[in-house]
Amino acid sequence: AYLYVIPITGIANPATPLVAADTMMALFGRTGVVLVSVFVMISSFSSLNGSMLASPRVFFAMADDGMFFATIAKVHPRFKTPYVAILLAAVLGIALVMSRSFEALTETFVLAIWPFYALGIAAIYRLRRLRPELPRPYKAIGYPVVPAIFILSVAAFVVNALIHEPIPTTITFALFLAGLPVFQFAFPRR
Repeated sequence: AYLYVIPITGIANPATPLVAADTMMALFGRTGVVLVSVFVMISSFSSLNGSMLASPRVFFAMADDGMFFATIAKVHPRFKTPYVAILLAAVLGIALVMSRSFEALTETFVLAIWPFYALGIAAIYRLRRLRPELPRPYKAIGYPVVPAIFILSVAAFVVNALIHEPIPTTITFALFLAGLPVFQFAFPRR
């Protein structure tokens, strides 16, 4: 959402929200627009499917480990699924969909998830320093340079969002940070 493309015609259109569609229109006409739209739709549904399957399991695992409310860890007696966690994810998803436009939701989702990806990558450094004896059945390609480049890229992305969209970006991070005091008071033993 923060990158602009100059179409083949040479005229910059920084106001367009449909960068891929405009580029494909300039390159291949309406067929290109339809194709890129189908690819974006498939990609969006795939990503959403993964998120909707994973998010309730994260809530469930946190509750099961005592880091979230115990009720969230309930498993359905017949289907053996974390039904309370699934309901929580559904309610949160509905609340988000009802509160914002599609474009605002996608920007918020991307901005919200990438810092956590960077933290996951940063954990490689910490794990290797604190637990050097653990077996390493996988290789972090280009370690330590490639993970550092990824982390720096995410930091640049967040700074760019803060510069160009300061209010929505601040609200997104304020919501995350609001969870810290709740966590401290609800789960003091952790």
